[in-house]
Amino acid sequence: MMRLVSRILVVIALGWGFAKIIELSPPEWKALATWLPPVLIILLVASAFGRSLFRGEALITRIARANHDGDFPDEMVGYTRSLTAVWAWFLLGCAVLTMLLVQYAHFPQAASLTPVLVPCLMIGEYFFRKRRFSHYTHRNPLSLMLFMLLHGMPRD
Repeated sequence: MMRLVSRILVVIALGWGFAKIIELSPPEWKALATWLPPVLIILLVASAFGRSLFRGEALITRIARANHDGDFPDEMVGYTRSLTAVWAWFLLGCAVLTMLLVQYAHFPQAASLTPVLVPCLMIGEYFFRKRRFSHYTHRNPLSLMLFMLLHGMPRD
């Protein structure tokens, strides 16, 4: 429980620091200060997914193994590896889309699109997985996020 509280406090501190950066930035930098940090974070997460495809076990495979009770089915390894690639490309696309919308469409709120699109992919994938692998039990996305908050990211 203490790990969960400390993680939540870190997220709050990062959010507060980000808000301060925007508040203290010069007026001509406000747009850049608004969209650049979220894009960098998205790229960092996308690179974590992508790198895991080339070193050891894919990130989502590790998450699924940690989350799965008992033996992890072999047929899910290929699926979770492919899903890791989907997430890497999806997040890279979100970062590029955000940069394009901010720069060329003058839509500074574009940085808020990724937090809306991520749950859509999570929920869509959950329903696909439930149908495709109906012979297994599956955690819903909220339960999975809580599991990840409590246990952290599985290591290699």
